[in-house]
Amino acid sequence: MQDTIELAKKLISFESVTPAKQDIFDFLIKIFKEKGFETKQLNFDGDGSYEVINLFATFGLNKAGSNAKHFNFACHVDVVPPGNLEDWTENPFNPIVKDGYLYGRGSEDMKGCTAASIISTFKFIDNNPNFNGTISFIITGDEEADSINGVDKVVQWISAQGIRIDGSIATESSSEKVLGDQIKVGRKGAVDIHIEVIGKQGHAAYPQLAKNPVHGASKIISFFDSEVLDSGTEYYENSSIQFTQLNLNNKAKNVIPEKLKIVADMRFNDLWDSKKIKEYINNSVSKICKENGFEYNLDLIFRGQPFHSFNNEFTKDCVKAIKEVTGIDTKQDTGGGTSDARFIQRICPVFEFGTINKTLHKVDECVSVEDLKTTEKIYFKTLENFFS
Repeated sequence: MQDTIELAKKLISFESVTPAKQDIFDFLIKIFKEKGFETKQLNFDGDGSYEVINLFATFGLNKAGSNAKHFNFACHVDVVPPGNLEDWTENPFNPIVKDGYLYGRGSEDMKGCTAASIISTFKFIDNNPNFNGTISFIITGDEEADSINGVDKVVQWISAQGIRIDGSIATESSSEKVLGDQIKVGRKGAVDIHIEVIGKQGHAAYPQLAKNPVHGASKIISFFDSEVLDSGTEYYENSSIQFTQLNLNNKAKNVIPEKLKIVADMRFNDLWDSKKIKEYINNSVSKICKENGFEYNLDLIFRGQPFHSFNNEFTKDCVKAIKEVTGIDTKQDTGGGTSDARFIQRICPVFEFGTINKTLHKVDECVSVEDLKTTEKIYFKTLENFFS
């Protein structure tokens, strides 16, 4: 297998809705072994989530004490559900090329770039049979959903094995308007804020005999909506809190409910840490509820801390490759949501580079064929720069 488009089409043909099943991993293991890679399938389960299949494939493996460099690609082969199949022009798992675009679920997120990274590596090995170092792939079947038994646990396993990685590219679609105009060199941290406001149930006609948690929750939402958390930092935009869910189990319109659960998504920069966030949220909610006579329960679930690899030596290898292949001076950015890079950053510098982020998770998801071919060239050039 030496063609990015053909490999991408093959990967898309697997109906690998999260969590990806064994068939797509059997295929990947086969093509990696044919190229001389060692493969280790890592199945993890537990911690309140489903079992996930992961793959760690290596060509030349060096332990932590070795001076030889280790380059990694981080990919996922699971995809979000296609939704209503009748809304698709073609079957989402029957990839086709039309008018210069490859159509199919996962074409852009991220089976296309996964294929480009694999083919670029195979070609690099063919052209540099005596290169001194290691190239590896971390491929998970769970990036789009829980992400509990995926890359997070693979990274823990890699650390336990004493394997050193010097840099990783997560092959997410990072470009904005044209291929190569942007790479994601980091992310803000993320925390889910769960607040249960507890009032007193009663008849809506007799509010003096009840305590309405909806009104209490509105005061909390109003407070955070008016707060300016910070003005951003050198590498990050300003932090923000967005309320995303209101869960009220009340089917009677004339009954004041007893409880209301609200959920907020906080994205925070490097001015914040877990301790500071816990103190700020708890003190703010406590003050509002105390002043208005409500009890409350609070739970914070941290999903990632801020990180970046801005102008890191590893990052520069790709920045240079993009310039060499496309002539573009790429922008290093930390905006957007979370990805598996948040786990990989615990063991090595990591950034995301891939095709244009345009049709992710949409009906008729597609990616430019020419962009995929160029992405392959950029990955190849990055490998050359890294091992030079």
